[in-house]
Amino acid sequence: MRFKGFDLNMLVVLDCLLTERSVTRAGEKLFRSQSTVSGVLARLREHFDDELLVQVGRELVPTARGRELAAEVRDVLMQIDARVLTPRDFDPTRSARTIRIFASDYLMIAGLGDAILAIQARAPNLQFEVVQPTQMTLSHSGPAQMLEDGELDLLAIPQPYCSPQHPSLPLFTESFCALVCRNNPLVGEQVALDAFLSLRHVTVSFGPGAQPSYEEWFSREYGEGRRRIDIVAGSFASMPFLLPGTERIALAHRQLARVYTRVLPLRIVEVEMPIPPLVEAIQWHQYASKDRAMMWVRDEMVHHFGSGIET
Repeated sequence: MRFKGFDLNMLVVLDCLLTERSVTRAGEKLFRSQSTVSGVLARLREHFDDELLVQVGRELVPTARGRELAAEVRDVLMQIDARVLTPRDFDPTRSARTIRIFASDYLMIAGLGDAILAIQARAPNLQFEVVQPTQMTLSHSGPAQMLEDGELDLLAIPQPYCSPQHPSLPLFTESFCALVCRNNPLVGEQVALDAFLSLRHVTVSFGPGAQPSYEEWFSREYGEGRRRIDIVAGSFASMPFLLPGTERIALAHRQLARVYTRVLPLRIVEVEMPIPPLVEAIQWHQYASKDRAMMWVRDEMVHHFGSGIET
């Protein structure tokens, strides 16, 4: 299709090349031969009077003009998808698509997994792909950027981490407590701040570049050097398994703590320090605000959690 003499199909190829930075990978993703993609790149270079991508080692690196076009081309393609290609009518019983959502293992345990199952009971052809924080570290791309680039449809994240550039809705409000082994002799039903700091701790970290958790707030408020960290777990779900049979303690989301006290020999302890509650939210790209399928999914998630109700 041509617009003012320009083949608009080339924008799709340019977007893929700027993302993949490889003619071979772009061809595989677009189901086109390497020679075809190379030919389109040559035509794009001629049209824009710029190399757009130059070979550096084994990778194609965008020029200054290529970097400028990357965001603009992706923005145009996302607008076309949201405003032209997305069907106006939506029937949950017939809709078939994949929804990519970023969420931690904690959120899946806290109710997002149940919400997805409830949604699929009404929309059996909807498929969900859940991307975890650890995958962000491996891909060297944050969830906000992946949402911006159209690689994610929804973010289920703490409200303070939501981008001001895109709309969001609160899902629920979470409070915090501590978890210890059921027969831990060092801790009663409550623990004062000084006693809490003196204990041996298990914490959670997703690694460099990942979104921080409440642990960052704790370190900022009380100083990391004031407590002894025995183990750093790589996920919220694995953290409770490091407490049974020990005298360790761990800060935990209350909903996570409730689940694990039912399946592990653990008990909840109240910590005498003012940990602010955490509002979990759902965020989507501004161009998806009128996508009826996404609107329905968002509404179902908010309804499932009972938005804004503290647990």
